[in-house]
Amino acid sequence: MSTLDPLRYSADHHLAQRASSGDALAWDQLVERFSSRVYNLAWQFGRGEAVAEELTQDVFLKLYRKLHLYRGDVPLDGWVLRLSRNLFIEHYRRHRLEREAQHISSEDLRSLSAAEDPESQTQRRLRMRLVERALQDLPEELAVAVTLRDLQGLSYEDCAAFMEVPLGTLKSRLVRGRQRLARRVAQLLEPQPGSAAELAGAQG
Repeated sequence: MSTLDPLRYSADHHLAQRASSGDALAWDQLVERFSSRVYNLAWQFGRGEAVAEELTQDVFLKLYRKLHLYRGDVPLDGWVLRLSRNLFIEHYRRHRLEREAQHISSEDLRSLSAAEDPESQTQRRLRMRLVERALQDLPEELAVAVTLRDLQGLSYEDCAAFMEVPLGTLKSRLVRGRQRLARRVAQLLEPQPGSAAELAGAQG
């Protein structure tokens, strides 16, 4: 059974038409609606604030140029995600081997509560860095699925739209990605041969 909401899509189509025809207020509404999500995704696939801002600008420039093509037959949210996909994936592939670790979004970093004691904050940062490092070792399709759903909190539908795969494929990738991520984090937590911890134990 279809879950399409004709009223929602009609409103999306009307808003897109207004914005593409030069209505500044409509365009501002679109920017406000998508800016945080696009920026957080750009941060995730980029390498820091400057790159995230550049990727975000590229997405909105592309959106402005392509907005007249939106027909209102799919959710505008998913359409914008698909539009941004190629830019993010291309950048992700180009820089994946170059960067030391994948960035967690700025929202995630700011979520560390100031009320926590320094030791707790240190442990949370350590866990986040281990996840970042482990994600680098996952196949791209699994890393992207986990990034979108578990780190960015996108719905299953939006994740599938972004990756341009059926919902069942997206869920399968999430299961495999989470399992492999957990195993990789566990491996990273294991003391390495010749580590300080092992040497201390041997000397004791």
